[in-house]
Amino acid sequence: MGRIVAIAGGNLESTHKINQYIVALAGREKANLLFIGTASHDAVEYIEVIHTEFESLGCDVKELNLTSEKYTDEEIDELLDQADIIYVGGGDTAFMVNAWREYGLDSKLKKVYLTDRAVLSGISAGAMCWFNCGHSDSSVFWKDGNIGYGWVDGLLDIHSYAFCPHYGERKESFDEMIKEKPFPGMALDENVAFVDENGPVHFISSKESAKAYLMTFHDGKLVKQEQKVVVL
Repeated sequence: MGRIVAIAGGNLESTHKINQYIVALAGREKANLLFIGTASHDAVEYIEVIHTEFESLGCDVKELNLTSEKYTDEEIDELLDQADIIYVGGGDTAFMVNAWREYGLDSKLKKVYLTDRAVLSGISAGAMCWFNCGHSDSSVFWKDGNIGYGWVDGLLDIHSYAFCPHYGERKESFDEMIKEKPFPGMALDENVAFVDENGPVHFISSKESAKAYLMTFHDGKLVKQEQKVVVL
């Protein structure tokens, strides 16, 4: 068992209270945070704002830049071993997953969860990665320059849900596509996070009125169950 805080969407300002929750969950006086920005191709501006946000919360921040630097297996293991929090940024989920496989990072992160060595967290693509599959707008699904949606499979499958971030803007697509899956869907509005604390799971939000849903397709009908969300 381990700890996960998977944030459906928002920005570092709107999710600030959730970020505080992540740091508190680490249980360290000065937590070491490792930022993995693969989905954004290690965008420099993104790394800078992550440093600003989490250093303001008392963390020491390092990054693992898989798309802009080269690492040995031992160097990656050392960064993971030092981390109290691992935060995965948003961006292109399909690109991220393929890059992780080259380094075996997917297996390494799953081991971190199973041994509860760090709080696993992230937003959008960085939330989808902890589930079986994700409803994604990765560039591989675009047509003629128009945004398209599809499933990114082969994620870590720590929790066997088809995960949908940004549900407010993806509702129509996700509600139709979830019919393809033989397991439940999980759909979260912006600024809502799924939390796993060594087994027990719940939902938190940094904004009023944001919602979370679990969904199944049963007897030809989509069954949608709204979940309790605790506002921080």
